[in-house]
Formats: sequence, structure tokens, C-alpha cells
Amino acid sequence: MKKLLVSDLIKELDGVVVRQGSQSVVKYTAKRMKKVRSGSLYFCLDKAADVEQLPACVIVTSRPQKFQSVQGDITVIQVKKTREAYRQFLALYRRLLAIPILAITGSYGKTTTKEMVKYLLSEEHRVKATKGNYNLFRSNAAVLTRMNENTDIGIFEFGVGKEGHLDKCVRCFSPFSVLITGIGTDHIDRYGSQHLYTAEKAKIIKGAEEEQSVFLNSECEYSKRYARSLRPERIIWFGMDEQADYRGSHIKYSGEGMLFTLTHADRSYEAFVPAFGVHMVRNALGAIAAAHTYGVDMKILLERLRTFPPLKRHLEIVPGVNGSTLIDDSWNSNSGSIEAALAVLQEKARGKNSVAVIGQINELGMEELQEYKKIGRLIYNHQPGRLITIGERAAVMAREAVKCGMRARHVYMCDTSERALTLIQKFADADTVCLIKTSMRDSYKDFISVLREES
Repeated sequence: MKKLLVSDLIKELDGVVVRQGSQSVVKYTAKRMKKVRSGSLYFCLDKAADVEQLPACVIVTSRPQKFQSVQGDITVIQVKKTREAYRQFLALYRRLLAIPILAITGSYGKTTTKEMVKYLLSEEHRVKATKGNYNLFRSNAAVLTRMNENTDIGIFEFGVGKEGHLDKCVRCFSPFSVLITGIGTDHIDRYGSQHLYTAEKAKIIKGAEEEQSVFLNSECEYSKRYARSLRPERIIWFGMDEQADYRGSHIKYSGEGMLFTLTHADRSYEAFVPAFGVHMVRNALGAIAAAHTYGVDMKILLERLRTFPPLKRHLEIVPGVNGSTLIDDSWNSNSGSIEAALAVLQEKARGKNSVAVIGQINELGMEELQEYKKIGRLIYNHQPGRLITIGERAAVMAREAVKCGMRARHVYMCDTSERALTLIQKFADADTVCLIKTSMRDSYKDFISVLREES
């Protein structure tokens, strides 16, 4: 964090000093007492356990009485609501940073795209980015407060796990450029309908001020609707169709990833991403569009893309049980990512036996039955040799696949992962490719570890 004057903070937070210490500047932030160190600005958002002494710091709280007997060189600023003061501080701090931020959201591919952008930029720029898939408000707030004069670019990943999450992000982290990977079906149980979920995602665009770019997937119908409210010159399209400013074509599988042609500004480039699936090409196009806009030469970007380290449990191909090949795609699951995973299985299993193991999908709400039936049709269209579903709700997919024409004797509906594991061990051999498509939320980690450990 950059150093801030305590006197300025008092005014901005509309606070009153009820205890005066000697601290004139702060250089760290903390929300938990155990993280407080000398020079910290501590927003008392935890239970603030009783302590006898604290290091020299500034405390922002609506409960100053908790610190009356605490010894140490501390300043206590009383505010009406501590959480509101913290958000005011974040918004203030963002405005003090003359640093571009890219905010990424979408129903699929956002973590991969964020990691790609970070990787593509990090050789020439000092980048601060959300860690892994930690896309909650508090995670991005931690990234913001680590940014300072030595930071060139910030890259944030925003989820919509809770209604109002993006409203807070816009308030505290804008202005930022926006990249939306695409909108599918997710979190429906929290929002009640696809329409409300899509409207929630669209809120991110409010954080892009007039001079900020908005990167949109040219193949996503919802993104095209978002575009209607924006001036055309602000939009940068990426995708496979002719409309895209960064367009992918001539896509081919290779032994180690995907080959494709990138066309931009009437120039074409041969490109490679070391990961499998057409969707990974789309992620790469979005990442290239963003990184190129930040001034990195296209040839440098494409050379660096070739060495991008694939993410664990994102269509990760590893040796499997009984000498089989395992495609571990157990990070998250929705209909869009299932379709992408099935396409990879179909390609990697050419001339071999294929097994698709698919678990339940969370947070589908009222759309659950229709989504499961849609996935059942996708399974049939991609024709895996065998289908194993895990969980009572996932059985809807299996029944729909059979209804479409998949052979019933090749479809197995398992109540537990233990039963699925037994079947995989039975079917797997050196001539088998097995896709594991589940969600980390369903705690299949041990189940997958067994498959990998027995390889």
C-alpha cells in the first residue's frame, strides 16, 4: 500500500479522533487484529479479542470503548459504521492510484483468462492480480490495498456469488476496463432466473467509465445485448466470427495443445496455446486482446502464450488408473464447461475407448431440470463410449442421453463416488480416456486423488 496521511483519512471517513497517537501516516491495512503491525490502518471488522497492547497503529471502529484499556501508541478514529468506512476507504484508495485495472467476469473461463492476461503482461509490467479463483469482494480488496506506486496494472476477477457483489466492486474498485468471457447458466438458485443472473453480471459495465475499454465475446448473445448500451468504439470483440476484432480461425488440436490463426487489424498470425479445447482458444483471444491493448507487441504476446502453464484441474491431462489417460476437469461445472470438456474427450479419445464421468451441478435453481436435460443431449451428441453420472440429480442427464439414443447398457447412474470409482477401475485400461467432470464444491478431491495415485 502507498503511504497515506492520517489527517486526510479522518476527513474522508467522516471520523472523529477519540484517542490520539503519534502516527501521522499509515502504510498497511488490516481487518483482523492478528494482522495488525506497526504502521497499520486497522478496520475493526472482526471480534477484536481483548489484548493488553497493540503496535503503533490507527484503528477505525464504531466501538471505541473496546480499545480504552489497550496500551500502545494507537490512534482511534470513531465512525458510525466500520464496514461502510472500510468501503469508503477502498473507493478513496482506488482514486488515488493512477493505475489501470482490468476487471474480468463471466460464467466460464474467467480464472483461466485472468491468469493468461497476468502471464502475458508480467514480463513487461509489474502486475497485481487476484489469486487463483478467489473472486470475492474481500479477495479483490486485498489486491487493491497491495497496489502502490510500483504497480503498473491490476487484474481483478469478479464473481457473483451474492446479489449486490458487483455493486460493491463497482463502487470500490472502479474505474476499470471490463472483460466478460461469456454468460451461461450458473447461480440461478440465488437469483431466481437466468434473466436476473444476466442482469447482475451486466452491472460490471457500470465500473467502466467513458474512456475505459470493454472486451466482449462476439459469440455470446448476452454480451451482444450488453453492447447495445455502449458506444461501439469502446467495445473490443474477441471470438471466432467475422465481427471479432481479435478473431480465431483454422483451429486444430496438436499433441500438446491448440493451434490456431489469429487475425487482427487485417494481419494474421500463427498461434498456439498449450491447453486443449476450442474454448481455450477463445480464452486466449480475450487475454491477447486485453494484453495487446495495454501495449505489448503482438509477436511477443504470441511467443509468451506458447509457454502459458495450464491450470490444475482445468482439463488437466494426466496418467490415470490402470494405464489409462485421465482428463481432470474437476474445478467447476456448468453446462458450458461440460460441453467444452466433452469436445476435448471426443478429440483425445479418437481410436480409443472413452468414459465420461459427470457429477451434479450446483446452483441451477428453477432451471435445474431443463439444464440437466440439455446436458443429456450434449452428452449424446458427443457420443462418449460410456457415461457414468454421480448423484441422484445428475441421473437426469443419463436418462436424457438414453432417451436421445445412447445405449442404456453403456450408461451408469451412481449414487456415490465410491460406486463410480469401482466402475472406472473396471473399465479403465491403456486404451481408455476418462473424463472426470465434477465440481470442487462437491468434495471429489479424494476420489480424484485415488485415480491419479493409482496411475
